[in-house]
Amino acid sequence: MWKRENALNRLGNYIVSGVLKGTTIVTVAVVLVGSVIEFVGQLDDVGLGSYGLREALVFVALRIPHKIFDVLPAAALLGALLSLGNMAVHRELVIMRTSGLSQYRLLGAVATAGMVLFVVMLLLGESLAPSLGAYARSMRADALLEDVDTASARSTWFKDGDRIFNLRQPRTGDEFDLAVRVFELDAEAGLTQIAKADSVLTVGSDIWELFDYAETNFEREATTVSRSSRIQQDYGLSPELLELSEVREDLLDTPQLDRYITYLQSNGLDADRYLAAYWGRIANGASVILMAALALPFVMGGLRSAGTGARMLVGLIIGLGYYVLVQLSAQIGEVFSLDPVVAAWAPGALLLLVTGVAVVRLR
Repeated sequence: MWKRENALNRLGNYIVSGVLKGTTIVTVAVVLVGSVIEFVGQLDDVGLGSYGLREALVFVALRIPHKIFDVLPAAALLGALLSLGNMAVHRELVIMRTSGLSQYRLLGAVATAGMVLFVVMLLLGESLAPSLGAYARSMRADALLEDVDTASARSTWFKDGDRIFNLRQPRTGDEFDLAVRVFELDAEAGLTQIAKADSVLTVGSDIWELFDYAETNFEREATTVSRSSRIQQDYGLSPELLELSEVREDLLDTPQLDRYITYLQSNGLDADRYLAAYWGRIANGASVILMAALALPFVMGGLRSAGTGARMLVGLIIGLGYYVLVQLSAQIGEVFSLDPVVAAWAPGALLLLVTGVAVVRLR
């Protein structure tokens, strides 16, 4: 009995290893293609400031962990279809079943591989992908914007036309709060206006929303002061400049994302975008297990005798369909102000339903 159980365990480990190898091959291929495409897109900016080919290559390389995090659920399905399909073609699965490996034990082995991939996604999403992505963004902005001084961790200065901007973190202990001062000059470099805000958020792609705003205008005959609790300003800044002040959810690790949500809610600001990203990150990690498990019913069912091309096509359709559904759900949730938790988990719930039905029908 012990020898038989040991043999079944070895068979299970063989399946786990096969699924992981298949997923690794697919992930490397997809990330490599995506990185090449992104590098080609960076060539338009090569030569601006000090941004050269070396910087473009480093930028693309630093974003690889983020790409892996994004493609891993679909890659798990494709990798499992590839490895299990090859086992089915070579009758290995039939031999395993006749050796006493039940379909549920087979499913458990595939799910175990999915759990390993889930841990990998947690490690990537928790810190590595966001931190390297944030560094890549900062490095790219520094190279493109030579007039920007980012030497201080708490203060950033840059000049855009007749305006000089100072973005800084007030000494309140809150790492997400960001204050701004704007100095406007005339044609003779004379000071015409000073504006300040205690907090700033970006709205859309080119508008700043300023809180506790005050401006002082210097005119020939008088000096005027005006104040507003909230105001929107379009400074016509380039995307790279705006990125220096924008808190992007994909560049925050999970603890930072949680703290930023708390910060927004405590200040009465809209946190739905970041709540959706927080729960979406968790749902995306859970989906990798379901994707791996979903491959088994296909291989044991209609795709048992199909070729590699047919299995890959099915995997691509399902994987891309799920990715599009995730993006669509996030957009619909934002447009119609749906509960961020519902919007984030809706695609995962549908995937769970499909996988559950497919597994129950497994023979």
